[in-house]
Amino acid sequence: MSEHTPAAIIEEPEFHLPKHHWPLPELSLVEAPHRHPDLLTFADVQRSPEYQKLRHSFTSFAFPTVIAVLVWYFLYVVLSVFAEGFMSIPVLGHLNLGMVIGLLQFPTTWFATWLYVQRADKVFDPMAAELRIKIENEVTK
Repeated sequence: MSEHTPAAIIEEPEFHLPKHHWPLPELSLVEAPHRHPDLLTFADVQRSPEYQKLRHSFTSFAFPTVIAVLVWYFLYVVLSVFAEGFMSIPVLGHLNLGMVIGLLQFPTTWFATWLYVQRADKVFDPMAAELRIKIENEVTK
């Protein structure tokens, strides 16, 4: 353990395991002590235009995406319950329209997740990193 490791953390059961038994060895190091932002700093950041822009950017993407995926899913469920004739239309051999729509739920979920990861990498993460730097600079003043 480093000289910066607080005694309370060393008492945790995980610290008594051999290093090769740690579940996440890359995350197991305790960082050196540093000043933490106070509540007012977080409140100031939350009111800042940068945070509001980040929040708006996230919600304007996430809510419509989630709503679209849920509408698509519940459409499948409703059709399965109330449109048996439509869902049983043969498409290819024993594969019917209901099975095709059901199987399309998987790529739909994958696509929505992929869109989110792309948006997070390009928009959300850089904005959040700027806010983090702003907070850390406030603390070190």
